[in-house]
Amino acid sequence: MKFLEKLFTGIVNFFAVVAGLLLVAIMMATVFKVGLRAIAGRGIIGIDQLSGMAMIYMTFLGAVWVLRHNGHVTVDLLLGAVRNPTKRGLIVLNSLVGAGVCFALCYYGFSALHTTYMRGTMVVQELEIPRAIGLIPIPIGAGLLGIEFLRRAVVAARGGFDGDQELRAEA
Repeated sequence: MKFLEKLFTGIVNFFAVVAGLLLVAIMMATVFKVGLRAIAGRGIIGIDQLSGMAMIYMTFLGAVWVLRHNGHVTVDLLLGAVRNPTKRGLIVLNSLVGAGVCFALCYYGFSALHTTYMRGTMVVQELEIPRAIGLIPIPIGAGLLGIEFLRRAVVAARGGFDGDQELRAEA
């Protein structure tokens, strides 16, 4: 089990680094495009399209890391008003609902990915890119996010997480 935990943590950290690098790449490409337009009167074709695709990758690949570090936006009004056993129960319930939504998104994302790949659907804009390439991170990220939600539910049910601290890999 420790091996699976370390493997999962490694995958989550790797995707977080990829998401961060994509953010830097989008920023640099946009600055370069704007600078080139100001100097030469022309931008670079496809930067906006690739930036949009990169944002999808960043969102789905980085969300697991953000959840693991308790960085998602939460409404603490209810959790702050209840005692620890009830608080943990609400965290478990929230995590199970989140896992269910993520696994449903993973299933339908994979279904859409498979369908567009089999049909050879293309996105025809400045660049002609297979639609499947833009859909790849959705089932991967949603599946990993569902696993992290389940992990969070188990740790909270065991009393190791009260919603105020990061969910540690050792827990």
